[in-house]
Amino acid sequence: MTEIKETLRIFKARWPEITFIIVLYVLSLFVKELLLIAPTKPTMPKSLLRLGHFIIIVVAILLKVGFQRTVYLEDRKRHSPLTLLRTGKLFLGRIVGFSIIYVPILFILAWLTFIVIKPFTTLKTGFWETFEVSPFAYQLCFATATLILIKPLLLTFPLIVVLDCRLFETFKLLKQCKLRYARELVILYFFSMGVLFLWVFMPNIKSATTFSEFLLIVGRSILQQFIGLMMAVMGVRFVASLNLVYYGSAKDINSEDLLRSPPED
Repeated sequence: MTEIKETLRIFKARWPEITFIIVLYVLSLFVKELLLIAPTKPTMPKSLLRLGHFIIIVVAILLKVGFQRTVYLEDRKRHSPLTLLRTGKLFLGRIVGFSIIYVPILFILAWLTFIVIKPFTTLKTGFWETFEVSPFAYQLCFATATLILIKPLLLTFPLIVVLDCRLFETFKLLKQCKLRYARELVILYFFSMGVLFLWVFMPNIKSATTFSEFLLIVGRSILQQFIGLMMAVMGVRFVASLNLVYYGSAKDINSEDLLRSPPED
């Protein structure tokens, strides 16, 4: 498990950044849950919660992408959250573009999976109602969809972060990335899928009644985000190891002198 060990070494060296990013992601999950249990009637506090959730999740994503870029350029060297944020901001357009393409495809594949498996189950509800009626079946649909999309899910942003390539060029470059050479990354991905299925049988914020259950929710959220960050870093390291060449850079990543350029051979 060489790559996992090296990723953990990076995390150990840059633990303040890792902690800050994870805290933001966990906070966004809790704000999302508060939105679900808040009164359905529109109120000012709920509107503020919705705005707060949006801001937190955007900042967390930009920090994560900025962290990926700095890992590629400077490995274990620490950077301030402001530097990570400014670096991640350079990729904002491609983050939005990828989401616009990926999310609808993900939901369509999950819905098609639901249509296929429904005759073999006792489900009497539609796809959306399955979330409440049978969370396991709902999770299975999305797990199948993400499995189909495993390569773009794991490697699209590592390619963008490492090569600074345009979004649609990334899809072409995916053909040069063979997941069979990223065994540890794939193993960690399947482990994360297993963890997500375990969540189905555990309490959530709405059903938590004791302090220990609340701590369990916090712990599993931290674990989930930690694994996600590990996969993000391992994806960057894998793409960097391929020594791919791309000359159509979307912009000069270091145009604002945010970071030093990688050393020339």
